[in-house]
Amino acid sequence: MKKIVSVLLSLALGVASVFAVGAAAGCSKDNKITVCASQVPHAEVLNGVVKDELKKKGYTLEVTVLDWTIQNDSVANGDYDANYFQHVPYLETYTGSVELFASCKVHYEPLGIYYGKAAKGTAVTDGKTFEICDDVSNAIRAFQLLTATGVIDKAAEGDNYPVNEAGDALTIGDAKKSWTSADGEVTVTLVAENLLVQSKGDYDFACLPCNTAYTGNVTADQRAAVEDDPAQVAGKANIIAARLNDYKNDEKYKEKIDALTEVMLSKAVSDYFAEKYLGSMTCDSSTQIDLRSNVK
Repeated sequence: MKKIVSVLLSLALGVASVFAVGAAAGCSKDNKITVCASQVPHAEVLNGVVKDELKKKGYTLEVTVLDWTIQNDSVANGDYDANYFQHVPYLETYTGSVELFASCKVHYEPLGIYYGKAAKGTAVTDGKTFEICDDVSNAIRAFQLLTATGVIDKAAEGDNYPVNEAGDALTIGDAKKSWTSADGEVTVTLVAENLLVQSKGDYDFACLPCNTAYTGNVTADQRAAVEDDPAQVAGKANIIAARLNDYKNDEKYKEKIDALTEVMLSKAVSDYFAEKYLGSMTCDSSTQIDLRSNVK
């Protein structure tokens, strides 16, 4: 009986030692930062460079790839400390009972005009046929880029212009899958995102969202033009979002979000973007913007 008690006591002490070592090694909840993110580039960046940089600060980063439609709720519910997938205009549409805020802006994923069947070096204004993504948000961006590059003349189009005055809705109708300029010279076809890369050779030029180009191995040197308006780049840079009330009232939570934010604003992150994504994404002083001073 004494031997059994002795063995049980030894086991108990052993388990206690394991927990003590774990705590000493920095495995406590206070030292773990949990972030949900979209896969590309967000989770790749978090796992590829941010995790190691946070380790130097004494934190363990745990990254979970999550559908973008539930990421804000997941942070608001306390399942994760922060998320990384959206820009400020999208965050401002969130209506959950727990207020979220952007601690910093990190990177921008520009939409570009890529050569299709047009020879490299051909001016985009010489293009007659263009394909764009058929989701409304990217279609609007594409039409605006085609306008900015001179392919479409907004004044000349008048009521035929495909985007409303506010710039937030298409005027060509959901059922229509193409638009033709008033003079009949330019045709723009709306194509499903998953078909854009394989069909770009059917058009003079293809307007590809950044991730579509990257995952389709369409490199930046095949790009004829790109979104580069400073206001748009800064305004729609992707952010780190976290819980506002916890940031203001929970010191440990604030320390974690501050540590994460400082790494996201670091040169290590901008260097990773430059090397990993070969110039297809923008991450530099124009997008790495600290927003913590906005917290009241």
